[in-house]
Parts: sequence; C-alpha cells; structure tokens
Amino acid sequence: MKKKTLALLLALSCALSATACSAQKEVTETTVVAKDAFAEESKEPETTVTSETVSEDETVAETESAKEPKSDAKKTSANMPSELSDDLYSFQVSINGTVYQFPMWYSDFENLGWTYDGDNTQTLTSNQYSLSEVWEKDGFSVYTQLANLSMNTVPYSKCMISEITFDDYHLEDCDWEIILPKGIQYGVSNADDIKAAYGEPTRDYDGDLYYNMTYEYDIYQEIDLYVYKETNTLDKIEIRNMIELEGADNSVDPTVPDVVKNYQAPSSLGDDYYSHNVELEGNLYTLPCPVSEFIANGFTINESNSDTEVGSDSHGWIELRYNNQTLRAMIYNYADYATVTENCFVTEVECNDYDAKFALTLPGNIKIGSSEDDVLKAIEGFNYEKELSESSSYSYTYYTIYHPDDRSYYSCYEIKIEDGVVVALAATHEVNPTEE
Repeated sequence: MKKKTLALLLALSCALSATACSAQKEVTETTVVAKDAFAEESKEPETTVTSETVSEDETVAETESAKEPKSDAKKTSANMPSELSDDLYSFQVSINGTVYQFPMWYSDFENLGWTYDGDNTQTLTSNQYSLSEVWEKDGFSVYTQLANLSMNTVPYSKCMISEITFDDYHLEDCDWEIILPKGIQYGVSNADDIKAAYGEPTRDYDGDLYYNMTYEYDIYQEIDLYVYKETNTLDKIEIRNMIELEGADNSVDPTVPDVVKNYQAPSSLGDDYYSHNVELEGNLYTLPCPVSEFIANGFTINESNSDTEVGSDSHGWIELRYNNQTLRAMIYNYADYATVTENCFVTEVECNDYDAKFALTLPGNIKIGSSEDDVLKAIEGFNYEKELSESSSYSYTYYTIYHPDDRSYYSCYEIKIEDGVVVALAATHEVNPTEE
C-alpha cells in the first residue's frame, strides 16, 4: 500500500492546468483514474484503453501457434498504384490496386466490399476503442480496430477503423496484392527490403518465430511489420493510426441527464462508512454528486482551471471555490452524450488543516481535530486498513475504510492522524450511480 501525504492537491493543480490548455484527446479504456488522496508523490492521472474483445498479444499468439508452412509459390512483382504515397507514415496500403488510408470511416470500408462479422449496433463511448473486429471479403478475413474519438457515444457503424492487420493465418492461399509505400509487399519483401525502403525501425524484436520491426510516428500511430523466419518474408502487417477524422460528432448537449435528475441528497450524515455520505460546509452530499448540487449550495466554478464540457462516459477536471477555499476534483459525465460541466459528477472531496480548509465531516461526526480514539470508535465494525508512516521529522497514521465489495481507492474514506489528532480527511466514490 502506498504511503500517503497531502501532495495530491499540487498534482491536481498541475493536471488541471495541463488539461485546460491541451487540445490533445485522451484515448481511454474506462475513463477511470487511479489515485490516492494522500499520495506521497504528485502524479498525473493514468489512463487505460477499452478492449471489448481480445488483446493483441492473444491475437499474435493465436497467429503464431496456428501458422502453417506456406507454399513456395510467391508473387514476384508489385503493380504500384499511382495514388499510393511514398511515405510510410501516410498510413496507406494498396489492396489489389485500391488505396486505403487509415483511419477511415466504417461506412467507407464497408463500401469497398467488406462485411463486418459482428453486431454493428454495439456502441463505443467517447475516446474508446475495441480490438480484433473481424471483416470478411472474398472468403478471407482481416482484423481491425474500431475507435470512437468523438465526444459522444456512437454505434460501431458510426466509428472509424483505426487499425488493420494482415496475417498469413487468415490470408492463407489468398492472392491479393498488398503493397505498402515504396513497394514493400506482403508475402514478398524481406527485412533487408524493408530497411532499405524505410530505414532502421523505431524499435525491433528478434524472436524465434519472427523478426518484428516497429515504425512509430507518434503514440497510437505506428506500423508493425513481421518477417517470419520460416519464410523470410513479410507475412504480417499491422497499421495503426488513431487520429480523429473530420466529421466526428463533437456536439455538446446541455440537457440535464436523468442520472442527475434522479440524484437525492441524504437526509442525514449518519454513521455508515459504506454510505459514501459527507457533510461539506454544512450541506449533505452522497458521492458521486452532481456539480449542480455544489453550485446550488454556494460553490462557484473557476472556469479558467476547469473543463467546460466532458465527453460521454468520460472524466474531466474542475476547480470549485467556496469561502476563499478551492476544491480541485475529478468529475465524470455518466451520460451517453457530451454535456456541460454542471451536468457531471464530483467524485471526491478533501480537506486538511493547512491547504483546503473546508468544514468536512465524515460519518460518525469525524472532522479535523477529532481524536484518534474518536476515529477508532466511528470505524469499528467497518472494513479498514491502518498504516503508519514515520521519519525523524514526522509520524502519521492513516486509516482507509473500504466497502468489502469494492476495496479500492476509487471508493473509500481516508483519515490522516498526527499526534493523535485528525489533520486531513478525504472521501472518494467514482462508481456510476446507475450501476449500483
């Protein structure tokens, strides 16, 4: 378990500034950020990626284990289409004279004769992608990646194809002429040909079965080329280019979502440490709580350091001001459409005795200045961990109270003790209210 100090506010401040100034999108798995309210080191949120099917490693493993020896018959020349770029980082490929450029819209790919082998009514939320979506044409298959970089939830049929994989397992006995820029050809070229065309790769891997060369332009923008030892030819190509296409649905709907309308503040704070209740500046909240509730209770948004809109099922950042104090927090949009900050949910609150001097009270009437004995009485019978952090200059005790069914920093209360007295408090709950 991490040692904890009160450095998170600095981390959140940096994150807020970076978020407010950056136009670059994040691509996330589930827009969830691991955090520790009392983390010793300031850390930016980590993001992860949605995978609704299988992982790429599993696909590679399947390809390698199922790979059969190829016929000695090889295509010996390539008919270079005039439309094909000489730049590898154009992310183009020619298939039988038709040039494809990735990413491309689902509908454009489909119009070229491909059939999706799946349910295209499934949806992806903002900044998510899936893996290993199978398409078929002329009896052969390729794997693709579907991505939604818009701000709104859309069905697969409205997503873009950001990655495509050609491999010898799925294209065995296929006579397609697959050509990359500068004439590098699937099933014909070797490692020397590839390096002569593109230079040394960004990174490579020399395994027992294949030599993998990765040419990387930027994050989520790369081409992986696999020359198999058995054939000494390019028998697998992965082209990945995850950038937003023009025409993505980035509209913002200010309509108040039902999940916000259905929120009800607790009638009392109570003593239940599994309730996610807090009292802040005399008002009661259950986390996560709509931003609009904080505004109704006198908080204001510092717009210069806050997101003004958040994509569907995505997170953002906010600075809320009250009585000359600042609450910096992560917010979530649980709606399936992009909306304004006021329709999002605050997922965490914190106070301490020197920085964010809010009047925050936890269940059992625990607040700044409460004794450690009071804390132990309040959390008795609840699931908690105790941790000691000390050095020659300080000694802190931390109590973290988790719900037994959700033991994580995404859902907990945290209490920091110094010299037998509470000096910092935090509460976090990031679970979508509609899923509880």
